[in-house]
Amino acid sequence: MIDLLLLFVPFFALVLMGWGAARGCWLPLEGIPAMNSFVLFFGLSAMLFRLGASGALHQSGLLGLLLAYGLAGAVVTVLALVWGTRQGLIRRDGGLVALATAFPNTGFLGLPLLTGLLGPQAAGPIAATLLIDVLLLSSLCLAWAHSHATRDALGDDPAEAWHAAQASLKGALRNPLLWSMALGMLVSWLGWTLPHAVDETVRLLGLAGTPTALFTLGAILARAQMQPARAQGASVSIGVPLLLKLVVHPLLVCLAGWALVQAGVALSPSGWLTLILAAALPSASNVSMLAEREGAKTSLVARIILWTTACALLSLTLWASVLHWQFETIHF
Repeated sequence: MIDLLLLFVPFFALVLMGWGAARGCWLPLEGIPAMNSFVLFFGLSAMLFRLGASGALHQSGLLGLLLAYGLAGAVVTVLALVWGTRQGLIRRDGGLVALATAFPNTGFLGLPLLTGLLGPQAAGPIAATLLIDVLLLSSLCLAWAHSHATRDALGDDPAEAWHAAQASLKGALRNPLLWSMALGMLVSWLGWTLPHAVDETVRLLGLAGTPTALFTLGAILARAQMQPARAQGASVSIGVPLLLKLVVHPLLVCLAGWALVQAGVALSPSGWLTLILAAALPSASNVSMLAEREGAKTSLVARIILWTTACALLSLTLWASVLHWQFETIHF
């Protein structure tokens, strides 16, 4: 187990460095959005494009993986929405809390961590999680948040929720990570080869994306912690969202995959295990920025992101140990 822990330490060490740089005022908070833009539009997008162009995303069994991950994510989302309703959160706040609970940090943490540890073959299953998280779960949670109702259930006008879902889906389709993956897969499908100078430029951007993403994640967490907490968010316990994110979510992916295998659906064992570890990742840091944009109370969302990230080093190690993950066979 110690060997597994040491494999994860360098990634979380970069997150801690970013957190310390922001807390120590070595990194101006005003510069975090610029770093975030570089990671999203250049670093990680270049990494995903190159992986897609290499054919790493063309894997058999991805449809089954999508189904297993989607079922688990939908259950976690519903459980989080029910919890938020029982806590007295209005729909706008409850939707963002549910998104933070169900949306793992595959972009800033999972993509560099899992592809770095497991190799390019992990990119396909991770791409499957992005499709579900960005296109489905984010759209549903934001549609719930956009309805701006304070009732415990959906309002009387279904058209209102439908229009909100459409607007949320359009926003999700603007995610640069999805388009970079799609463009890379198109290049691979057409059999094109990038000129050496262009390919080298994309490679360098991809290499810069991993450490920058982790460092920026730490800075984002520090900024959220340094911002004044709002009363409602500060008064709600986050024990249930933490349990849902770090324990229930990966457990449900494991059970959903097992059920599909029993039903005769072919699943790649390595892809299935990659998805379990992806589900065990902490909450996505960009949900706090969405909460700010939507006018929700950000303190509760920020606390969920902060504490799931702090606990993820141990939880990921435990999950890898329980699954008997053979890290010694991985080629870096």
